Parts: sequence; structure tokens; C-alpha cells
Amino acid sequence: MGNLDLIRPVGFNLGGWLSQSTLEDKHTKSFIKKGDFKTMADWGFNSVRLPVDGPWLFEKGGRGPLSKKRLAVLKKILKWSKEAGLLTILDLHQVPWHSFAKPELENLWKNEEDLNSFCQCWVELAHALKRVDAPIWFDVLNEPTARNSNDWNHVASKIYRVLRMEDPKRVVMIESAFWGSALRLKDLAEAVQGPNLVYSFHFYLPMLVTHQRAPWWMDGKPYREEVAYPGPIPKAQEYLAQDIPAATREILVSEGGRPWDKERLRETLQQVAQLSKEGNRLYCGEFGVYEQAARSTRLNWTRDVISLFSEMKVGWGYWNYKWLDFGIWPPAGDGKTGPLDEEMLNILKAGI
Repeated sequence: MGNLDLIRPVGFNLGGWLSQSTLEDKHTKSFIKKGDFKTMADWGFNSVRLPVDGPWLFEKGGRGPLSKKRLAVLKKILKWSKEAGLLTILDLHQVPWHSFAKPELENLWKNEEDLNSFCQCWVELAHALKRVDAPIWFDVLNEPTARNSNDWNHVASKIYRVLRMEDPKRVVMIESAFWGSALRLKDLAEAVQGPNLVYSFHFYLPMLVTHQRAPWWMDGKPYREEVAYPGPIPKAQEYLAQDIPAATREILVSEGGRPWDKERLRETLQQVAQLSKEGNRLYCGEFGVYEQAARSTRLNWTRDVISLFSEMKVGWGYWNYKWLDFGIWPPAGDGKTGPLDEEMLNILKAGI
């Protein structure tokens, strides 16, 4: 497969395994196994993004030091991935000082002591993996929630410098502010520059398409229409004429108006296209449509996004491999897994 440090990664997220799960040994030993890595490689993919929660990997609730037991498990997983010919993108998904799901927990750009503690965790992890014979990229933090790009870019600059000193050759991936927004990538690229650096974003726009009916998305709950893709956001003006929460109003103003189709997605990804054209390495760490959306909408949106990523030479990790409301292996109840979504898989294969 060649030098995995130079590839355009295409593959899956392994969410719900070492992150966003019970994190109990019984689950982590059975949810994903060695054969899953071979399966993904046999399909033609070349990478996996591995979300890991800090409290699973580090002792003291995620504040360190590294758990020797969990580090041994992580090294075994990295070996599985290497043996299958896959690059592993190691993502610290949630840590004591930050969580994409809890925007009130934003200590990294508000407390220098907490930022130093986070950097120290990464230094320890980078040191521990320095001599591991497997291709690994570091994705320093999942979906930074900073609304002000400068807040996060200050943090990102420091983490990048620290990791460069510990492991100069390691590929480091940094996501943009505002939950990895594609609209904040230019801000990140202007603030953080250097060798072996990949700029990353997540893509779920328009949210009224990709997250419709998602019970955890509170800002979208007041809007109750089914949204097809391609097509308009139904009744947007009617809702804007009502007394609705400010956050919902902001979304409707942003995403309403013109219908959504491939060309509007292309416009939304304009910063991505420009940075790629300028020679930067780019990666979309997550994208997908919630499983309760209409089947045609899920397939149509994913097909267009995959096509645009190929056109823009952007690497990607589909959310998700298994379960978690997006997986190509959906749950079937009682802890079992349903049949493979081969139609979605074939759309993803077209982007390899």
C-alpha cells in the first residue's frame, strides 16, 4: 500500500468502541475484533479513525498517567490495523477538560493550567507510541467547541509545538473550531503552520438534513418537518415567523433559502477546496446522515459528499463503522448487529 504517511486516508470511524460507550472491558473486548480490520482492508479502504476517550486511556479520570493495561490494549489494536495494511488516526475524543457534547466544558482556552495538563497527556502518549512499529497519525482533539476561532487556534498552536518537540516526524492532525466547522478551516490554516500537519474538519451540513429527528440535537427540535435531499428546507419562512429559540432561528436563517444540492454543498466546502488547491493536506474526520432520515436522503447526500471529497482530494473517515445511529453495521437490538448496509458501503467504495 506504500508509505501510509503520504496517502489520502479513506475509511471508517470506530466510534462506540473506546469512546462513547460503557468503556467496560466486556464491551471493548467484543465490539470490534481483529477481523474487522481485515474486512475494511478487503473492501479497499486504507485507514481507520480510532476515537478514544481520555478516561479510558489515562488514569485519574483521564488526567494521567497512562494506564499500562489500556496502553497494552491500544498497542494490540494498532498491530491489528498495521497487519491489515491500515493507517490508524488516533483521536482523543473526550477528555476531562473538553467534550464536544458539553460545550460548557471549555477549560482548554480558559485555563492555562488545564491546557498544560492536556499537553502533558499528549506528550506522554506520543512518547509511549514513538517506537511502535505501526503507521499512526495523531488527531489531537475531537470537535473543538470554541465559537471564537482565536480561542481554539491558540490551544492548537501550543499542542502542535509540544508534539513537534516530542515526535518531529509524526503526522499531526488538527480540527477547526466550532465543532470542526468547514467554515473555520481558513482561520486554522492561517494560525497554525508547519511540517507533517493535516487540517481536519467534520461535515454535517446542512444540519436540518443530516440530524433531522436526532433526539440529542436540541437546537433542531423545534423544527419538525421532514427534509429531503436534494431539495429545499420546507416551511423555513413559516417557522421564522413564529416565536422560536434563537439557536433554531439562526440555523433556519443559515440553512433555509435556496434548496440544497451538490452545488450548494460545493459552495459550503469552498474553504476546503481552496486550501487543498494551495497544497495543504485535508481530512474530513466525520460525516454522515442520521439513520432516521429518509433512506433516499441518506444515500443521495452521502453520494454527493463523497464525490466532492474525491474532486477536492480530501481524505475522509465515515461516521460510523458500527452502530451509533450512522453505522454501516446497524444495531439489531439485544446487543446484536444487523445486516450490512451494502448500498451505503458501495457509495463509500466509489470514493476510494
